[in-house]
Amino acid sequence: MTRKERGGALGARIGTALTVAAVTACSMMFTVPAGAAEAGASNWPNKPVRIVVPFSPGGSNDHIARRLAQSLSESLGQSVVVENKGGAAGVVGSAMVANSAPDGYTYLFVSATLATSAATQNPPYDTLKSFDAVARVAEAPFVMLTRKNFPATTLPDFIKHAKAHPGEINYGTTGAGDSGHLLTELFGSMSGIKMQQVGYKGMGPAQMDLVAGRLDFMITTLASIGGTPAAELPKLAFTGHARQPEFASVPTVREATGLDYEVNVWWGLFAPSGTPDPILDKMNKEVIRIVALPEFKTFLASLGANSSPSSRAEMTAQLKQDVEVFTQTARRSGINIASK
Repeated sequence: MTRKERGGALGARIGTALTVAAVTACSMMFTVPAGAAEAGASNWPNKPVRIVVPFSPGGSNDHIARRLAQSLSESLGQSVVVENKGGAAGVVGSAMVANSAPDGYTYLFVSATLATSAATQNPPYDTLKSFDAVARVAEAPFVMLTRKNFPATTLPDFIKHAKAHPGEINYGTTGAGDSGHLLTELFGSMSGIKMQQVGYKGMGPAQMDLVAGRLDFMITTLASIGGTPAAELPKLAFTGHARQPEFASVPTVREATGLDYEVNVWWGLFAPSGTPDPILDKMNKEVIRIVALPEFKTFLASLGANSSPSSRAEMTAQLKQDVEVFTQTARRSGINIASK
């Protein structure tokens, strides 16, 4: 990812063919009268709150969402439960939230994949209009992994091997059009290599296949692999601007290859559009407080992520920017999952 792209369009932060019937079958548009919504905000929450993670269990979204839900349960005095709804690179679960009642009891915890799916698919919702941003929670660089015993142990050697075996290396994603897909294709375009994408319903299953040697390569985050066997897999490079303290021997992509490829991912909390502002403001305040706690920062650091709380407006602006940026990147990289 070039500095020119980041300066002009790509930005410093970034964050499966979808059958519409599969999503619309589980989604019905709910509306809540304005008066009733405002009235309900005064005693919110008075029942359990649900956070939907649009991926299968395991992976960074799931890990961080569960820790956040635990802390929110304690501070809100109500049970906050995490529900996994994977499929179509996060679109299935996101659609469920987009079409849920905007009453403050359903939220979406998701990474920048929310923006990439908008750029590469035709989701059954308007990404920029169907959600109200609550807050950004964290940010982190990506890491490039290979299976054990892969013929190449450095990123330059990996590129050489890929060039000698075009189309033979496969890599895992959480579905066509997710951030891993987009960023791997961008890396391939910049380095002159071609690999084969394999989509999964979540990062957990993809990691299992990488550990088992059925996949060759993956771009993911330390937060996704933390505490799993995938954490022990060979790390070729990190995608940030600097090395990670815990893995000081692992270079950045720029260091290893000279390529101007630098990218981070974010994780954030969203609600269905129309959720009352008093509820969103209260949730934003709680999230910011929790993410700033030393113990939560330590938890994020153990996953290779950094605390990065934001206002509602900041998260809204970042999502808008990333949708625009990823759309341009997808077009330049030739990714066309759905007719845009």
